[in-house]
Amino acid sequence: MATPITFAGSVISISAGTPATYDAAGFAAVGMTYTAIGELVSVGDRGRTYTDVSYTTMADRGTLHRKGSYDEPETPFEIGVDRADAGQVLLKSASQTDVIHSFKVEYSNGEVDYFQGLVFSFVTTGGDSNTIRMATANVRIDRQGVVEVAAV
Repeated sequence: MATPITFAGSVISISAGTPATYDAAGFAAVGMTYTAIGELVSVGDRGRTYTDVSYTTMADRGTLHRKGSYDEPETPFEIGVDRADAGQVLLKSASQTDVIHSFKVEYSNGEVDYFQGLVFSFVTTGGDSNTIRMATANVRIDRQGVVEVAAV
């Protein structure tokens, strides 16, 4: 039985590169260069959500449900701002373009997730003298979804 793990020790990296194939080999290819995003505090949800397509028939009064189109979520990355961090610089730069970027999530147990997404925003938050400068980058995962690689 697998043991659940925490996000502690996880590293998320960004790449401007595009994999030749949308699988583990394509994302891990030699030409793909990833830059770790420093001071990452948390990330949002990932996982495809389908639209509920339904109708109710008069004769049996029952509603029939089917899966319609799907969407990948917009995932917020919460970050402690460090303007010298190369990963944050690339993430912020990505928010100013229409270019899809590649992401690599490395978990402490050796598992890896890859995905591509558009960075829709990089917004810094306000605060007071007892607040760390934070930013939220919202990444919309590409419709091809997440490629999951088990630990070796």
